[in-house]
Amino acid sequence: MNKDILLEWDRKHSAMKRTKENYWKTYRNWRDENKSDYHDTFMGKLYDEFISLDERAIYLKYSFNTTEVVVFCSVNIFYVEEHIGTYDIEFFLNGEIADDYLDFGDMLLKDRITKVKHNLKVARRALKLGFETSDISKITEVPLEYLEILKKKYS
Repeated sequence: MNKDILLEWDRKHSAMKRTKENYWKTYRNWRDENKSDYHDTFMGKLYDEFISLDERAIYLKYSFNTTEVVVFCSVNIFYVEEHIGTYDIEFFLNGEIADDYLDFGDMLLKDRITKVKHNLKVARRALKLGFETSDISKITEVPLEYLEILKKKYS
């Protein structure tokens, strides 16, 4: 299949845009309705403003045991620029959503979350002590944009 046809289908149905929007709905529903699972997964809570999405893939799929062809749109999920999961939506060709999949099942997730949370904790303490954000960023590897958010939250 010509990639331009697939990209035109995406534009017509706003599939990737809808994938990103639906991620937030699905994530918030899961967080609010399954608090214990959410807290177990992330060892506490995450700051929503530190979560970002990046387009991963769009692809056509036909399984021989079904009659439908579907298009998958997939995004990577990052927390303070650490990859923590993926979110996929399966669309029918008419643009309707068939299913979606939120996956934080990576075996290294807890290690990444622990590292990020430790660095954020150190950054919060350093901000309270009056350290410069550029110095904190060098020490903790937390990008300046996130330190500015922390500074606003805890000032």
